[in-house]
Amino acid sequence: MSWKDILVIVSEAATDEPAIALGEVLSAQSGDGCHLAAAFLTPLPDEPLAYEPTVVAGVWAELLGRARQEAEVERKKVEARLKRSSPDAELRVAEALSRDLGRVAAVHARYADVAVMTRPTEGAGVELREEIIEGVLFHSGRPALIAPPGWTGTTIGKRVLVAWDASREATRALSEADDLLEFAEAVAVVTVDAKPKMFGHGDQPGANIAGHLARRGLPAKVQNVDSMGRSASIAILETAQSMNADLIVMGGYAHSRLRELVFGGATRELLRSTTVPLLLAH
Repeated sequence: MSWKDILVIVSEAATDEPAIALGEVLSAQSGDGCHLAAAFLTPLPDEPLAYEPTVVAGVWAELLGRARQEAEVERKKVEARLKRSSPDAELRVAEALSRDLGRVAAVHARYADVAVMTRPTEGAGVELREEIIEGVLFHSGRPALIAPPGWTGTTIGKRVLVAWDASREATRALSEADDLLEFAEAVAVVTVDAKPKMFGHGDQPGANIAGHLARRGLPAKVQNVDSMGRSASIAILETAQSMNADLIVMGGYAHSRLRELVFGGATRELLRSTTVPLLLAH
């Protein structure tokens, strides 16, 4: 593998344990000379609205102080966690208003080969975590690797599902996955409800990209899946589970984020439901 700079983006020790563990596995697979870093991000509260400036200043100072105190507790936990199994890992610290945290994460991700994050789950902070992932995808120029909650794997990239829709985004994701595909034992090129199309799949959906992978020595096979009324994301995830995949490679946000937010989309759905590590690129 040629990945030599792995960045894990975290904000809570317990919640982000899967991302830390996945980052460590990636670092170990990459071999000697790989640099593992964690960026600890602190979301600061927005300035409260009030008519009296002195009231605003006092309330906001209290909110900022509380947020920083809580973050410092978590930072120390992350630091202790890294020292236990990755004593050479670098810990970086950054803070920003919640609305700016995605772009801050993107800046840090630009100086790594991949940014590893934990899959958002239901509850407090889910929207902020999604914004951070989207910030990395849209503004860093780097791929995002999403660890599902509870992930405890020891390797990644042995059995890979490539979610293929013949788009630019899917092509980019596959290119970013080169280093993870290097030692793959099985690669399934999966299409969902694909139709032959001149400016897309061609005469045989999935065949061209599978041939491209085969010429690189990868054991690629095409699997054209009928959704049977399921969403594309559910069809992809169930196929990944059936083949015991340890990685899904997928283009992120083939449509605008607004369209996916309003009408739904495979990227957003998988971000919220995947049980398999997910490599996204835009």
